[in-house]
Amino acid sequence: MSTPYYAFIRMLFPLVLLLGACSEKLITSPYVMRGEAGRRTYASLDPALQTPEINVVYVTDRGPTPPDKSGPRYGHERSDLTSYGNATVELSPRPTWDELVEISTSGQRSRSYTLRVSRVEERGRFTPITEYMEVKGNRIGGKIGARDAIDAENRAFGDVLRERLVRTDRKEVVIFIHGFNNSFDDAVIRLAQAWHFSGRRGVPIVYTWPAGFGGLAGYAYDRESGEFTVVHLKLLLRAVAACPEVEKMHIVSHSRGTDVATTALRELNAEFRGMSGKSLFSTLVPESSSPVVPPDFPTAAEVLKLGTVVLAAPDLDVDVFRQRFFGENLVGVADRFVLYFSKEDEALGLANWLFSGRSRIGSLHVKDLKPAALTVFASLPRLEVINCEVSGFTTHAYVFQHPAALSDLILVLRDGATPGAHNGRPLSSPEIGVWEMDNTYLRPASKTAR
Repeated sequence: MSTPYYAFIRMLFPLVLLLGACSEKLITSPYVMRGEAGRRTYASLDPALQTPEINVVYVTDRGPTPPDKSGPRYGHERSDLTSYGNATVELSPRPTWDELVEISTSGQRSRSYTLRVSRVEERGRFTPITEYMEVKGNRIGGKIGARDAIDAENRAFGDVLRERLVRTDRKEVVIFIHGFNNSFDDAVIRLAQAWHFSGRRGVPIVYTWPAGFGGLAGYAYDRESGEFTVVHLKLLLRAVAACPEVEKMHIVSHSRGTDVATTALRELNAEFRGMSGKSLFSTLVPESSSPVVPPDFPTAAEVLKLGTVVLAAPDLDVDVFRQRFFGENLVGVADRFVLYFSKEDEALGLANWLFSGRSRIGSLHVKDLKPAALTVFASLPRLEVINCEVSGFTTHAYVFQHPAALSDLILVLRDGATPGAHNGRPLSSPEIGVWEMDNTYLRPASKTAR
């Protein structure tokens, strides 16, 4: 191969990394947590949560690697077993709780802090679904006792959730699904920071799938791992929904993880629509052969207790997005979907190149949106489309690192706020159907809060 080709690859490789790994430095405090409001939030926490360490629940179908002093470790290989447990993140240098509150509620810091996963405690595993199946005649079906065994595993996982739910007044779960080229630690640290800076409400779960192969070839590997992991994510969603103490479940997906999340929800939605006689092709079935379904048959949204689904910098083809959300009514599977996009997203610009110019929904320009699409957006109260005109931080992880964008995410998940200054979310609306923020969005006016 020619020297120019290698020069091109060397230039491209750093852009590939933009699609993945997160920073291990403590992020800038989001605007909405600065000042007295943030201090009150932290002061109201259960004493068990007022620690300088940040603990999250993890669920993963990554293959295990040799353990180290922190506990079990997981790599980028795929596993039919889905493991779960607790992961703890520490800051270095280690602050006291009062010091952590101070640096978390102020825009000024005298030093920087790094983060690392210091402890991993595996609490259990979900059996591969294939082990519950067998061939019966010429069909594949569930083994006798399979449902009872799955229910028992769900109860064991529910015990882990209940340990966390008793410490919070918010009986809700937030599941974070990362993107391309993230390691286990990357994913844990990203959720740990977001959960801490949102006030440590509810139960944080990081669903970390077998990504992180690395390099240009890694994008293809991770993409197929995203297809592999869907069935395990579906089983996790079922397990969370089966916990009676969970009142609401939210999903936050980033980059390639948005495809993982929406594929799982699409399949679950199709299953429920099929059972209820409201599937996409139900009109093609003669009425005489259609099942009799009770009029109050539950929807996927009701069974899964789905509140908000966030698509942050979605690495999704525009046409695929259109088919899923409108052609298959995916928009109805949750209380609302919130989509953050930015034309400055360099990593998704690379994805456009990798897929021969196919547009990714996360890197659109507002001017790319046709009037008909804007009208549809405006007519769907369950869908919020937000243009992020923000800069100065990473161009692909801005939702989790920019103090304005992260502030909006906090208002969405913690407060359930809808757009509008009267709701505490003063997003502008330059185009019908699209909301917008800039670098000054929600920035405190008081110098002491900066």
